[in-house]
Amino acid sequence: MNSLRLKIAVAMAVLVLVATSVVGAISYRSTSARLIAEVDDSISEATTLLVRRGDDNRFRIPARGLLGIYSVRVLNVRAETVNSSFEVDLPVSDAALSVVGVNRGFDQSTVEFGSERFRVHTVGRDAGAVQVARSLGETDRVLRDVQRRTALFVLVVSSLAAAVGWLLASTVAAPLRRLTRAASEVEQSGDLNVALPEPGKDEVGRLGSAFGSMLGALQRSRGEQQRLVQDAGHELRTPLTSLRTNLAVLRRHPDMAPDMQERILEDLDSEVGELTELVNELVAVASGELADQPPQDLRLAEVARRVAARVGRRRERSVVVEVGVRVGEEATVFAPLAGIERAITNLVENAAKFDQSDAEIRVEVDGGRLMVIDHGPGIPEDDLSLVFDRFHRATASRTLPGSGLGLAIVREIVERHRGTVSAVNRPGGGASVGFELPVQDAPTSANPA
Repeated sequence: MNSLRLKIAVAMAVLVLVATSVVGAISYRSTSARLIAEVDDSISEATTLLVRRGDDNRFRIPARGLLGIYSVRVLNVRAETVNSSFEVDLPVSDAALSVVGVNRGFDQSTVEFGSERFRVHTVGRDAGAVQVARSLGETDRVLRDVQRRTALFVLVVSSLAAAVGWLLASTVAAPLRRLTRAASEVEQSGDLNVALPEPGKDEVGRLGSAFGSMLGALQRSRGEQQRLVQDAGHELRTPLTSLRTNLAVLRRHPDMAPDMQERILEDLDSEVGELTELVNELVAVASGELADQPPQDLRLAEVARRVAARVGRRRERSVVVEVGVRVGEEATVFAPLAGIERAITNLVENAAKFDQSDAEIRVEVDGGRLMVIDHGPGIPEDDLSLVFDRFHRATASRTLPGSGLGLAIVREIVERHRGTVSAVNRPGGGASVGFELPVQDAPTSANPA
């Protein structure tokens, strides 16, 4: 944070330094031009007293007391001094030479001699020229004083700006330092429950609020990960224990009857299949695969028909799709194709697992609502609100194959796209489990694939 404060203080100081320097330079140039103009006006008035229009080009140099601060010099056509009251022998500039011998020619310029400057007006005449000069020593002293005052003003204001910038940066950096300490504590201890500065209404306050929200999200994510690991470990123990038991039986009884061996091998195959399914579901949930799929406009009825045909062939069951008349085939939802196919597949597979009859499984689609209806034993009332939880299984279904993640994946996919899930028992027996997604007002792309 010291670096930030220093940068802000230096930036403000440099900004004010540049601004005041520019203003000072402009002020200095303006003052200089104004003072030179005043000198030129006074020399012009003095020159008017000396130069008269006429044919007489002979001039008499007045006494110093009459002109006071002015010096007069008369030049012939060769720019040679004829008469002069100059205290120093000022050189004749090239611009002044150009008006010598030119009647009514005029030039005004600044001539330096030693460490002193002079303002010189040259008035051309037929017989040569007349020069009237005035020292700029007093003007230069005034300008040097202006320079000193301007430089002092620039330094003082820049120092004040640096101090104000440091104070402002310290005020801004204080909550940032606390956030930095909190982040360091999280990095060192791994504990996400750290004290944060009180959120304000400015940008830094909103940053603190966002940081707190981020820590809260991380805390929830960590909790979900821990629960997932714990639940996964619990679910994995059952098939692994069964596998170890069956393998131990095979090792102890290598000469067991062939029919007994066949039953054990079938049990091993079933457990391996269940374990594979559980691992696949765990990978899908833990890897974020369900969150990375891009959404698109989908006709829900078409997707449902494709899934029903695929699962029906695999399960050798009759799975039919019935479309409601509310919006019919034109109902379009905005969701990822692979995710919706996965959700419908899980629902139909779940119905086929619990419905051991030969009755058909119905998939009812009405707008953005899709329900899968089976003729199984239904769902115990105490479990209706829990069927979409991870690894939840009703007591009566614990002996059936399954990962306990199928319906949880359905909920994750649906709720990620502003939908809802539901499960109810049917009066005539069986269950109705499904979801509802918002329907697009005007489908822009009815491509379900």
